[in-house]
Amino acid sequence: MKDVTDKNFGVLIAFWLPGFLLLWGLSYSSDEIATWLAKPSVKDAPTIGGFLYATLASLALGLLISAIRWLVVDSFLHHVTGPKYPDIDFAKLKDKDAFAVFQGAVENHYRYYQYYSNTLVAVIGAFGFYIYARGLPSFLTWCVVIAIGVALLLASHDCLNNYYKRVAEIAA
Repeated sequence: MKDVTDKNFGVLIAFWLPGFLLLWGLSYSSDEIATWLAKPSVKDAPTIGGFLYATLASLALGLLISAIRWLVVDSFLHHVTGPKYPDIDFAKLKDKDAFAVFQGAVENHYRYYQYYSNTLVAVIGAFGFYIYARGLPSFLTWCVVIAIGVALLLASHDCLNNYYKRVAEIAA
């Protein structure tokens, strides 16, 4: 993989990291996945194949999470109760300066929205797999997971709202 740049950083945070969180949650109920994510030791060090599987699975899960996010978070949580999608005149984006500003809004607001909301879905999924494999956790664990979920939901709402404001300024 090439160095992390502004061209691929958004993919890393929006899809790969949430996918990895869900993969980590799946590792509690799958021995095969657990071996991909094993802590390195002389006896059972992760293999290159395991690293590749974990990387590809994280990206694939991240894209699946994004679809679930669109269905649940975008359609119900934000668009029913939150910011409204602005009317965008995409013809204005033919100007290369306007398009560059639009891309900046995507990278500086929408990618973070995707990260926060995709991570919300991933945390809920990972926690569900953890409960399935290990049983009900302590009250403190529930409180921490709920607090993380609320923080992610509020952060995603804020980023989406900022993205819509910037896009409306650029192309409305």
